[in-house]
Amino acid sequence: MKTENQLLVRKIDYGTVLDHIPQWQAELVLKLLDTKIIREKSDISVISLHNVPSKKYGKKDVIKLYHYQISVEDADLISLVFPEITINYIKDWKPKKYKPKIPRKIVGKIKCPELNCITNLEREPITTSFTVKPRYKVIQCDYCDTLLKFKEIPDYIKRS
Repeated sequence: MKTENQLLVRKIDYGTVLDHIPQWQAELVLKLLDTKIIREKSDISVISLHNVPSKKYGKKDVIKLYHYQISVEDADLISLVFPEITINYIKDWKPKKYKPKIPRKIVGKIKCPELNCITNLEREPITTSFTVKPRYKVIQCDYCDTLLKFKEIPDYIKRS
């Protein structure tokens, strides 16, 4: 990423670049990722750029994950909340764009917001499961039918 004459952050040889994140929203994107995995590996670096000039959007955020490639499932989940995001997998200095797809189901990544849902009871070892309803921009719990707006998903991400 260049400004007038300089490179803000150097290129990476292997990893993931999440680009075109709305300005000041990079922290929410990181919240959607399982950052515990990232923190446990000593060779991974996370570079978060905020309020970077963009020809297309005016301003944007960018995240570079050096030596870590996010899963396709995480990429698809992030794109539900931020549909304008672009994801580039980098290998041997070469970027390969990934076009996120709208998943039909999200299993085990999100807590149900309904406290009385069976998935929230400790004595019931049930994995959460949500059906994505893209037309209404919501996901629906498969157990209690509670609806959760796409923009609210970061507040209910499960931590490993």
